[in-house]
Amino acid sequence: MQRGGKWTRNMLFASLLLLGVAAVAQTPGEFPQGANIPKNMRPYFLCLLEKGEKWTPVQFADPAMQEHLAYIREEVEAGKFVVVGPALDEGRIGGMAIINATSMEEAKKIAEADKMVQSGRLVAEIHPVMLEDLSALRIEYPVKGQK
Repeated sequence: MQRGGKWTRNMLFASLLLLGVAAVAQTPGEFPQGANIPKNMRPYFLCLLEKGEKWTPVQFADPAMQEHLAYIREEVEAGKFVVVGPALDEGRIGGMAIINATSMEEAKKIAEADKMVQSGRLVAEIHPVMLEDLSALRIEYPVKGQK
């Protein structure tokens, strides 16, 4: 099962990469007529959070994890993290995010502001990608102070 998960992740990454490569020479909305490419493609940044040199497993109640989750919520509410979540296997990737940023520099700044990245427990690997417009996606949090 582990092997199938790696294959699936690699295929997903390869597909995203191919879409990005196909779109590099063109801006969204300028794809050739008749192409099997969605019209509503736009640039985002894929952030893979790798387990860093200072990685140690964290429990949900760990203050560092709570600070990490609070930062994620802050960026979701600011519209910078469009999709975000943990990796569920025991591999080198701890989590991922799709970042809504105007440049690679901005995406790096957002990812590197996370205290888990600053501490060296996680390392942010960022890739520009072209995806269908994700602006309709909504992440719902409970009201602060309520469970």
